[in-house]
Amino acid sequence: MTEQVNHRMARNRPHTRLGLWVIFTLSVAIYSVSADTILLKSGDTVKGQITSESDRSVTISTETSTGKTDKTIAKSEIVGITRSSPADNKPEAGKNPSEESSSKSGEKPDVTPDAEGFYGVPDAVIDDPDGYVNLRKEKSADSPIVAKVKKDEPFEFQCTQNATWCKVKLASGLTGWMHYSRIKRYYTEKDLPKGPEDSGEEIDEQTRQQGVNYYEVSRAAARGDNKALKTFFTLGLDGAAAETQITSIEEVVIHLVGDDKFAEFLRQQPPGFRQGIKGGWELGTFSPFDPKEYFRQHFPKSAKILFPDYHQLIRDYTDTIKRDPKDSEAYRQRGYTEYGNDDWDRAIGDFDRAIELDPNNHAAYMNRAWAHAKRAEYGAAIKDIRKAIQLQPNEPGYQHDLEEIKALQTTKPERR
Repeated sequence: MTEQVNHRMARNRPHTRLGLWVIFTLSVAIYSVSADTILLKSGDTVKGQITSESDRSVTISTETSTGKTDKTIAKSEIVGITRSSPADNKPEAGKNPSEESSSKSGEKPDVTPDAEGFYGVPDAVIDDPDGYVNLRKEKSADSPIVAKVKKDEPFEFQCTQNATWCKVKLASGLTGWMHYSRIKRYYTEKDLPKGPEDSGEEIDEQTRQQGVNYYEVSRAAARGDNKALKTFFTLGLDGAAAETQITSIEEVVIHLVGDDKFAEFLRQQPPGFRQGIKGGWELGTFSPFDPKEYFRQHFPKSAKILFPDYHQLIRDYTDTIKRDPKDSEAYRQRGYTEYGNDDWDRAIGDFDRAIELDPNNHAAYMNRAWAHAKRAEYGAAIKDIRKAIQLQPNEPGYQHDLEEIKALQTTKPERR
């Protein structure tokens, strides 16, 4: 299994960590009166045909311009479901149960929401150095205090994408508003998938082909087992399986491991592996919160390793190169870091060395193409991206890169 990630450059394109670029849109139109609709906590909707459902997740088949795609959604992310058969319509309860919730005692919680849209299933706790957070009557720090929410006191919350204040309901029944930065997702081991009915058939099939028992590995990873964590974050998943892993299961594992153990694990990994872990988080990991901001807020020790500053990244890759001067990928990753710092000359130098060490490193050609494009050297850029296409003809992103560079060539003068 590879630990490499082929980063796209010069635009924000969601991707998986294994260089298989996956673009999913949560609001997918199906032009049929019989479509099922899932409303998510983020405010987005997914339309299609629900193909399977378990206590923890729903799998829906959606149609896109490239064909049908199956998407497995954790019920903790679902506000409600409208089914094509009216008799089947009912709100769905989130399944992030606390130790006090009825689902842990074998009883199913009431799936009917209250008047404010809450289901009675806690899915968050506070994260504040003071050990408590004030629950406010209105969306303002000057608003009267309704209650003090203490550490390790699970509650339910509602929050839209990019909202500053989130609505909270406590176990006591009190409701109020809390600043989004103080809300941390709450998970237990019961939120991990038990089988394909929870994770989706795609993950089950793809991991079995790799000789991996996904359910055993994810549980061992969540307990902080380093070998299991390494396997979990280097699985060769693509398509709907990759999206489900990134948006629904990774965050459960990370929360259960905790900041201290996860940071310790990350310190033992090479920089390329660390950079690969966060690949694809923009697809919806830690939704409805911004993934980078959320991770830095609630996993500060791990964030320093996963989101190092420029100079630390350069030192990390340089140390890797010193240990193995023939590591083509380390040169490419260092070049990519230099590219991100607008140091085109150093970046091209490192991409040159990466290609010299591995002439089949198609990602290095793609990276160097964009570095040349930034220097308005379009002839060299087009030559490089065509070489990347030749080496990896099944990567549709490279053809898109070629078109973008050609467009730049027609609007900006070539550097002489």
